[in-house]
This record gives sequence, structure tokens and C-alpha cells, in this order.
Amino acid sequence: MPNAGQNAVLHGKCRAAVVQVSETWQSEVLRGMAVHRLDTSLVAPQARLWAEVLPALGPGAGIAGTPSATADGRVGGAFQGLFEALAGSRAFRELWACRKSRGPFLLPCLTFVACALTLADLAEGLAAAAAVGEQVSAALGLMTAGDGATATINSELPPVHNLNELTEVLGFGTVFFNAASKRWSAAAATCRAATAALGFPTNVNVYATAPGRCISTATHADHHDVLVMQTQGQKRWRVFSPPPRKRGGVHPCHRGKREDVVDASELGAPLVDVTLRPGECLFVPAGFVHSTSTASSSSHEEASVHMTLGISAADCGLTYGTLRGQVLVELGFEAEEVLASEASLDDDRFWALLEPLRLGCLAAEDGASTAALADSLVALLREVDFADPGLLSDEAAEADLRDACDRVAERWVRIQSDLVEIYDAAYAEVASASSGRVAATGLEGAPGGASPLFRRGDLEAGPVEEERIGGRRPAAAAAAAAAAAAATSAGGVAGASVAEAVRDVRSFCA
Repeated sequence: MPNAGQNAVLHGKCRAAVVQVSETWQSEVLRGMAVHRLDTSLVAPQARLWAEVLPALGPGAGIAGTPSATADGRVGGAFQGLFEALAGSRAFRELWACRKSRGPFLLPCLTFVACALTLADLAEGLAAAAAVGEQVSAALGLMTAGDGATATINSELPPVHNLNELTEVLGFGTVFFNAASKRWSAAAATCRAATAALGFPTNVNVYATAPGRCISTATHADHHDVLVMQTQGQKRWRVFSPPPRKRGGVHPCHRGKREDVVDASELGAPLVDVTLRPGECLFVPAGFVHSTSTASSSSHEEASVHMTLGISAADCGLTYGTLRGQVLVELGFEAEEVLASEASLDDDRFWALLEPLRLGCLAAEDGASTAALADSLVALLREVDFADPGLLSDEAAEADLRDACDRVAERWVRIQSDLVEIYDAAYAEVASASSGRVAATGLEGAPGGASPLFRRGDLEAGPVEEERIGGRRPAAAAAAAAAAAAATSAGGVAGASVAEAVRDVRSFCA
């Protein structure tokens, strides 16, 4: 990552160029990508992002070139350059992690993204698993009934032995490959590169949809920030601002799931309306409602395949809301009070709780992660919980708040480091087990049980969308979630139990 001086120079150059870039950027995007609508508020920040990120990728990235598969595209090398460029981009960090500037953005065609994982690769991995009797975490998302209506279903994918069989299955609906990074080497390599550069655990799900489908996935929001990477075919995406919160209703990041339906009247015009083609990318922050379709694709075109890289900050508890709850419990508040106070916050303060911690690529450049995290946590609590000066009326109360923030920050800096290490080890094992093949086998259901590192890999299935597939939550992921929710769980678990929960995860994985 560039040092502070280099970043200042880079940012200065970008600011000087942004006026010129903004004037040409929108027309360039509209000509080079199938953008149907782009909100004017996004033009300037995305212009800055392109000015900061694309030059760092170099000519080898094939920007706006003809998509072609390369050796680098099958491993993590080219993706490493992409995520390092994003991690070093101030515009990216603002669009991802700052509540007042969060928003979607686009990336143009990158040849190492195009064809990084194809339908044929998915079929090959499924066939290899079927040959040794392994079950792949995959499901059908939408099925067309005989009367032409669509209905959400929870159905595991049957064994698939070749590309023809997988293509036939797509006739029934979108196939979700949840936690594909635990099976396919390209997905695992992508996660290793992203996790190392961003400093947060990541996970890749893969989605395959036949052309001509009006609804690929129902309108919904997610609890994690995602980078959608279109690898084959095309798919239309519409991304909307988070709809108004429903007091006492569904969490804004869970809208459109289970029994909840997002009504069109809750949404304004889309911020982004784009048809992604191979090599193109779209970033969607947590809570931003989106819908997808392949209706504009003719039946003779390729199926749509995209990798969705989820940044698992919220899934792993690496958000300010988690730490706020920890601090309040240490200060003597009851868990029920914490939960009730979150529900009553205004939108600005509510979304502040979902910001990722200032760790990894978001950390202070001087490396003082723990102290800086504690400072930002104190500032958040002053804003959200102690805005009334009377609530911290003496030096002792001030000292108690600071001490609690210091303890919680120190604890979560260690947890973040442990999580990144565990995720990386799991993905390294997938890459090793693949041995030049597109997918790994033998990690699950092997004689004597799954290997220790692969069992650790259960932890990296954070963004598994249980409400879509109806499957169980991996045990380690559940333990990690318990750690993340320790401060606000029923019974008021003390902050120290977070460290205990992480130790339980590691014991489970050992």
C-alpha cells in the first residue's frame, strides 16, 4: 500500500484531474458499458475511483479490451493487483466504508475477470464432486411453474455429471453456488487476494442463470458489501438506495428475504441500471436494494455467470455496532436496552453502526490500529449514546468509557487478525487440493473426516444466504456470529465472552 506521502501526492493528482475526468467519464462509460441509468451523484466519486484504480492495474489488465482468458485470470495474481489498487484508493474506501458517501460503483471490462470462472468450470467441479460422492453447497433459487408463474423454492442441487446436465438444470431457475470459494480454485484465489489486500475476511458465491429470465433474483438487500464480477454472459442489475426503515420491522439489510417483500413504491429511481458483460464489475454496499434479470438476453446467448465477492465485515462482527454493544455491556447496560436503542436510532446513526471497523486497509496509515480504533469507538459512542453532556458528567465516567473502548478495541484487533489468518489458511488448502484442476475434492468426506484447515474453512462461509437455500449454518460460522453478537445476545453476555467464543471456534477447528 502506498505510504502517507505517496497517497497525498496520488490524491492531489486525482483531485486535479477529477474535473477533466468527470467531463468525459460519463460519456466514456455510456459508450463502453451498457449503462441504462447512472445517478448524477455517482459520477464524480466514480470518476475519482477510476482515476485512482485503473492506472494501477496497468495495460496487462486489458481494460476495455476484448475479453480473453489468461493464466493470470485463473489464479490470484491479476486479482491481487485489482484488490491492492482498490485498497489504496481513497474513493473506494469512501464508497465502501463511509456512511455519508457509501454507494455503488462500476468497473470496466477487465480481461482477467472475463472467463475467470465459466459454466463449463462449474460443471467440471460438480462432476468431480459427484464422481467421489461429495455434496456441493448449491441450490436452485427460482423455479418456473407450469402456469408460467415464478416461486421461490429451497431445493438442493441434484448431482450434476456434465455441462449438458447443468444447462438443463438452469432451465428451472438460477443456481446459487454458496461458498464456491471452498470448492473452485479461481474463487479461492480471488478470496485470498481480496482478504490479503483489504484485511477483512471474504467469501465468493457464484450465480448461474439461463438467458431470457425476467427475474433472476427477487428484489432484496444483503448484510454484506459485495463486488459482482461478471465472468460469462450478461445480466442486468438495478441498484437502489436503502428504502426507509420500518420501525420494528425487518432489518434494512434483510429486506426482500424470507417473507419480506420490497414493494416498488418503497424505491425511487435506480442509482445504477446496467447490463454487466464479461469482465465488468459492480460494487453494491450492504443494505442497498437490488434486482437482477437476464430477460434482455436471447435464448441463443450464453448463460450468465458471475462471482459475488462478499466482504464479510458484518458477518464476522467487524463493525462498529458490534463493538458499541460490547462497550455498553461492559459499562453495565442490559442487552435488551442495547437492542432497543439501536431500533430507535435515526437513519444516520443507525448506518454508522454498520460501518466496517477501521482495520485492514481502512486502518490509520501510521499503523496505530488499536489506539485509532478505540478513538473512533469513543467518538461513535459520544455521538450515538452520550450526546447529552450530562450522561458523562464526571471524570470517572469519562475514564470508564475510555477504558472500556480500549479493552474492546484491543480484543477485536486480535480477532480480526485471527479471522484473516484462518480464512487465508482455508483458501490456501483449497488451492493446494485443486492441483491444477478447476475445483478441489477430497477436503470434505475424506477418510477420517475433513482436514483441520478445511474445517476452519467453515468459518469463511459467512455470507451464506440461509434464507435462500434453507440449509444449516456452518458450525464455525455460527460460533463466529455468536462472538459478534455477544454484547447483545439474550441474557447480556459480557464482553469477555467474545474472546471465549473465538477460542471455541479455534477449538472446533483444531
